[in-house]
Amino acid sequence: MSGNWRQNWRRERIERGFPSACKKCGAGAVIFTSKTTKNPGRLFHGCPNGSEEDKNHLFKWTDESAVEEIDDMKRLYDDKIGRLELQSQRCEDVVTSYEKKIEDLGDALAGFEKEMKEMKELVHGYEKDVKSLKKMVVCGVGMMIVYHYFAMY
Repeated sequence: MSGNWRQNWRRERIERGFPSACKKCGAGAVIFTSKTTKNPGRLFHGCPNGSEEDKNHLFKWTDESAVEEIDDMKRLYDDKIGRLELQSQRCEDVVTSYEKKIEDLGDALAGFEKEMKEMKELVHGYEKDVKSLKKMVVCGVGMMIVYHYFAMY
């Protein structure tokens, strides 16, 4: 059943729209005007080699071909629009995702700025401690020199 569906679909796709050539002889399609009483003035695509007696050559009403062409273009257009809408939604989702990531990075940056400020304050406190220790060491070394000087004499 699946194979028949594909065959029918292919046949339908080939036969839809404006014909370009006769399937029997390969001659290019020509537009003729009907002169019958049933369809006077109606345009049709036909084979230049066709005749009333040999009905195996190309014959297709032009207005029906035009409707098929329009339907096919509409389907194609609807399909393309559907794809574009899907891609647009995906793009919007990606943008939203990146906006969230940027917001998270901004929050993280604010947290790092706070930590840097706290670290600077700590370093400043340690600098004071180091200066005090330096003074103590200098004082201790000075006392050792004085003690050594007086202890020797």
